[in-house]
Amino acid sequence: MICAHCGTEIADKALICYRCGHATTEPRIKPPVEGSLFERPRRRRLPFVAIVILIVLIALAVLAWLLGGFGSALSHHPAEAGSSLAALLHAFGDRLQRIA
Repeated sequence: MICAHCGTEIADKALICYRCGHATTEPRIKPPVEGSLFERPRRRRLPFVAIVILIVLIALAVLAWLLGGFGSALSHHPAEAGSSLAALLHAFGDRLQRIA
């Protein structure tokens, strides 16, 4: 058989030409027109974002449980905002000391 691309004589049952590397027949399965066969498809980020949000909510729930009695330490008056933050941190420290 003669290679249709370079004219080299090759074996009758050859699948490719040993000289130019072209196939001797048309492929049975055509490759996709777009993209590479080796690229991984992109996964959606929605499950990852949902898991991160869930972890943050659980962490906030645990923090609220640790600070269980902090409602009385917080003040609703803007003038006492600094002292209420100090009271909140103090209550948090007390709660952590009781756990440890």
